[in-house]
Amino acid sequence: MKACPACAEPIQAAAHKCRFCGTDLDAYVATRDAAVEQTLFSGHPKVIYSFGQYVLVVITLGIALLIYWLRSRSTRFTITTQRVRVERGILSKVQDNLELFRVDHFDLLKPLGMRMLDQCMVHLRSSDQEMASVYLYGIPGLEALADQLRECSLRERTRRRVMPIERM
Repeated sequence: MKACPACAEPIQAAAHKCRFCGTDLDAYVATRDAAVEQTLFSGHPKVIYSFGQYVLVVITLGIALLIYWLRSRSTRFTITTQRVRVERGILSKVQDNLELFRVDHFDLLKPLGMRMLDQCMVHLRSSDQEMASVYLYGIPGLEALADQLRECSLRERTRRRVMPIERM
């Protein structure tokens, strides 16, 4: 026996529906789990994520590598099921948050130099005036993560009962 998560009445442990309140237990648990924020990726982008950057590192005898490394260390992406957080800066940090329910459009960009290294870039366009555009790059498995972000965005809109506004 276990308690129903909706009405707390005792029900069979293997039950999928509460006989007292009629709650579908599988759907109830899935909805509750969707409301909990889970981290999909947290970390810095790759130091070199384009073939053109490799060429520049070779031409400058490694000086460009130091610049790319500093730029990579000064950026941190934290991608969750509810938001995208971008933290920039080395000594002084600035943190921007983009709620996924505000994302209107996803663009997957694959320039030739990135494709040669099996990389891509995702451009998120949002209805948030402060953060209208976000670029995600240098993240391993970004193409699959973009599909997961799209699903999370739709789930968040449904959960918060938000409808997109068409701009004309």
